[in-house]
This record gives sequence, C-alpha cells and structure tokens, in this order.
Amino acid sequence: MSASPADRIAGLTVNDRRESFQAIPHDEIQRAEDRSWTERLLGWLVLPERSQAERDEIATTLARVEDPRAAARLMRIVEARELPEAAREAAGAILRSAGNPPGGAWLRAAWAEGDIVLRRHALLFMGRAEADLVEPVARDPAHTLHKEAIEALALGFSEPRFQALMIAALGHPDAGIRKVAADALVWDEPVAAEAPLLRAAADPAVDVAVAALETLHYYPSRRCLDAVAALCGHPDERVRAAAAACAFEIREGRFRWALERAGPAERRFLLAWMEPVRHLLGVLGDDDAPEADDPAARGPISSPGGDQGSEAVLEMAELLALYADLDGCWAERKHRFADRFRAAGVAADRGAAAAFLAGHPDPWIRERSASLLAAWDEQEALLGLTRDPAFYVRKSAMYCLGELPANRALAGPAWEHLGELGTTGTHALETLNTYATHALKEEAIPRLLALARSDAREPVRCGAVDALAKLGAHAEVVALLPLLAEPPQITWAVHVALLSACERLGLHPGLCDALSEVDNIDVQLALAPWAAGSSVDDWP
Repeated sequence: MSASPADRIAGLTVNDRRESFQAIPHDEIQRAEDRSWTERLLGWLVLPERSQAERDEIATTLARVEDPRAAARLMRIVEARELPEAAREAAGAILRSAGNPPGGAWLRAAWAEGDIVLRRHALLFMGRAEADLVEPVARDPAHTLHKEAIEALALGFSEPRFQALMIAALGHPDAGIRKVAADALVWDEPVAAEAPLLRAAADPAVDVAVAALETLHYYPSRRCLDAVAALCGHPDERVRAAAAACAFEIREGRFRWALERAGPAERRFLLAWMEPVRHLLGVLGDDDAPEADDPAARGPISSPGGDQGSEAVLEMAELLALYADLDGCWAERKHRFADRFRAAGVAADRGAAAAFLAGHPDPWIRERSASLLAAWDEQEALLGLTRDPAFYVRKSAMYCLGELPANRALAGPAWEHLGELGTTGTHALETLNTYATHALKEEAIPRLLALARSDAREPVRCGAVDALAKLGAHAEVVALLPLLAEPPQITWAVHVALLSACERLGLHPGLCDALSEVDNIDVQLALAPWAAGSSVDDWP
C-alpha cells in the first residue's frame, strides 16, 4: 500500500507518528525556541487526523520558533495541491508571520497558477511592486479574494488611490472585510478616512467597531474625541472599553502631551483651539481609562539565560561555531547575540565574523548583524545586505548605513534603492535619510526639493523637507511653502514638516489663519509658535 500525500510530505517515522498522539510541550518549545522539534512539528502539521485547533497550535509554535530550515518545507506544503487546504493555509500563515516575502517572480507565477490557496498566499505577500495585480482585486468588492487584497494594501500602498480603496471597503456588506479595512487604515492614517472610521465605530458588528476605534487612536482631532467620548456609554462591553482606550489616548497622549510641550503663549493658543471639546478633557473618569504602564511595578525582567554579567567573553571562533548550529534552543542565543559579538569583536579578526554574519542562513541573524557591521565599519557587507532577499534585512542594513560617517560612495546605492518600487513607508524614509547623510550638499538639495514637491510617498516628502531644513536650504523651503495652502494628500504630515522647517530656519510660514481651522492637534502644535496670541483661561 503506497503512502498518502500527507505521509510523504510529513516524512515522519512510525515512532514519530505514534509520538504525535502524545501531548506536545508547546509552551516549553516556544519559550526556548527549541528547533530540535521543527521536523516533527512540520510533519504533524499536515497529518489529516490533526484537529484544526491542534493544527493552529502547531502553526503558532512553528512561527514562534522561526527556524529558517523550515521555510523550504513550508513552501512545498503551500504548493502541494494534494494536501488538505487547512494544512496549506497554516503553512502559508507561518511563512507570512516571518515578514519576508518571496521574490516578485514567484508571487506572479503563483498568482497565474490559479490555485486558490496559492493565490491567497501570494496576494497577502504582495507589495507595491505588484500593485498591477493587487489593485484590480481591491477594486472589485465581489472578488473572492477582495478581503486579502484590502489587507495587502495596508503596507506600502500609500498613494491616495489605494487609500480610497481601503476607505471604500469600510462600507462592504461583509463585516469581515469591513474589519480588515479598519485594521489596514491604521498604518497610513489618511485624513479622508476619519469620518468613515467614526461611522464604523458605531458598526453593529462589534469586531468592526473595535477595530475602527483602535485605528482612531491616531486621529487626534476634536471631532474624533467628541464622537469617541459618546461611545464610552455603548451597551457592548468591548466597544465601551475600546472607546475609553481611544479617548484616553487622544486626550492624554495627544492633547495633554501637546500642552506639556508648549510654552505659555503657545499653550494659551492651543487651549483656545481646544475650547469646543474642553469639557471632555476631564469628563472621562479614571475608571474609563486604561491603567498607565508603570515600569517600576513590573519588577526586574528575567532573561532566558540568567545573569548576563556573569558570562565569560567567548572567543570569536566559539561564537561562530555556536551560531553556525541551526538546531537546538535559540531563545538564549538570540538574547545574548549582539553583546557576545561586540565583546568578542574588540580584539578578533572582524572581517571573518562580518562575512559569517552577513551570509548566515537565518534572516534574524542577518538583520540583527547590521548594527554590528556598522560598528565595525564593514561597509561592503552592509551594502550586500541592502540587496538581501529578506525585506527586514534590507531595511535594517539601509538604516545602519545611515549611521556611518558621511561617505559620498554610499549616496549612490542609497539613491538607487530609494527609487525602487518596493521601497515604501518607514523603509523609504530611512533610505532617504541615509542618502541625505552621505550625499554632497549641492547634489542633495535639488533632489530633495523635487521629492518634497511631488514624490508619491508621503514619508519621503516629509523626510525631504526635514533634510532640507537640516541642510539650511532656506530658499528651497520657501519655495515649498505654497504647499501649506493645499489640502493634504494623505495626512497633515507634510504641512507639519514644513511648519517645523520654518521654525528651525527662522522663517514665517504665513497662512496662520487658514491653518488654525485645521482639526488636528499636530498641526496646531506646529503652528503655535506663530499663531500664539489668543487669550484663554489657564488650564484647570
């Protein structure tokens, strides 16, 4: 009798399969990140006799262990049409939890394959470089994978046309899609989403309402505070708690925080602007607010490896041998990784260590190595990591290149990287900062001006304005001031960056009266140095 597809892919021995019916020590495996269990867990993941709850627990453990040796096997499971769909979906979720998507060629091939599991997995991994595939699905509310497309838009799709698709999904008949849209909008916080999110906060589906309230934490407006405060008396306990947390964050984390940063005159201006909701700034009682996180109340933090200070410094050769072994318990190795290599690297041949770390098969090691390579001035190794197949490795390496002393030779690679379609969000901002650190001033200023005016990525526009201010580019910042009269493309961040640049350079931005009507505390705080002058009573 031939083995079943699940048995062939599982690769379990008779003893392994018998052991699979025993209790798996998930907590212990996760705590120690014990990779000696990886092979067995992968085998058990696909066994048809596993219940969905057991499979979910196995998937959670595999995701926590983060064994790079599992990636190829998990991909085979995802691609194996003969396996149960639940096992394939679980394998895909584990791969996505690592946050390092396969290359664009694989994503496009998987999408063209037509298999629903492959298509879902590929779509959830797609980024801005695959917008031509994601956007049509996100524009079709009836598409089978519409929810996945909206989820994919959450990161890297910051242009207004993509934001509009997420906002539109807040009105989808399917509550699951409405929730995904509310979650997705948290990353870019588009101004245009505020009113739809406030409507979603009153959604009859509790999951949707809670998701909308969690995203509204990042909308520090008077209108939002007023509307969220009204939901603190909602009949559902989860909605009440989410509304109280949201109101607390806006009130304490944004409004009162702004007042604490302001000088006396600016404070009076801000209080006058807050007047319409001033009654709410104290009406939400302490019982409605989440307790403050008091680090002192937590006590000492214990580490997996005990007292780090008592460990002897290992020789570099010992470290390389320790971290070359991908098996066994990795929590302790991760915990002490950077300190161990810093200590050993003081006297050792760091070139060999740099080559080992930059070529390590575990993307976690490569990502965390970037700061070590920067400290050792291993520029070539860092440049190599900016082209790593794993996104978070590329991101970390590019950021750390920006921490090095100015070097004109590094400006070109950073500029090239900035122009790639997959360079978006915070990664794009960090790449821009790296470029500005290393580029010649006369080259950088005209490029930064062009980016600030018209780049599609809002973080890049803001970063360009900040960089111009740091370079003392008065004329270029003045040339950008007409942008203050324009409505925001996504958020008010460009306006805030321009106001901050004016303060740094001693320029008057103008347009104070128009901007004073903007319902956003960040704009008002940035505007306060010029608009201060209104008189109101002191803060109670």
